[in-house]
Amino acid sequence: MTSAQPPIVLLGAPHALARAMAHALLQAWEAHAPASSWSCLAPQPGEDWPPEAKIYVLGQDWRDRAADQVTRQISAWREQLAEQGLPYVMLYGKPATQWLQLAESLKSIAPSADWNWISEQNPWKPSARMRSKMCEQCGDGDCERQLFEALHKPGKK
Repeated sequence: MTSAQPPIVLLGAPHALARAMAHALLQAWEAHAPASSWSCLAPQPGEDWPPEAKIYVLGQDWRDRAADQVTRQISAWREQLAEQGLPYVMLYGKPATQWLQLAESLKSIAPSADWNWISEQNPWKPSARMRSKMCEQCGDGDCERQLFEALHKPGKK
């Protein structure tokens, strides 16, 4: 039998992202183990959280041009955690990547608990119909034009 999952705290800016991820984690948990309780919180600055919680800070994707306010809030979270001597894990990238990083981190931090349900229910998982990552990073104008022309041809969906 596996041990109980520790509560999770997600700190991020904007707060809406941390709150959305916490909500999605709770929904995934309810689908995994509807008869048991577990908590995942996204506190705002100044709010408390359980001392036994595993803390994650949602960092910025290096490609994002985030506002100074977002950068300042993430730095403030990190400074607060350092001052309190609390361990935490930084999660970087887009939400889908952060979700997978969270799952892998929890598997290593609390290996006796069952965390497989997280990676199985990633709400930010890209659709199989999306173009490959190489298309996004190619930068070839002719290739891009051909892609859009193919999408606009009659009979194409």
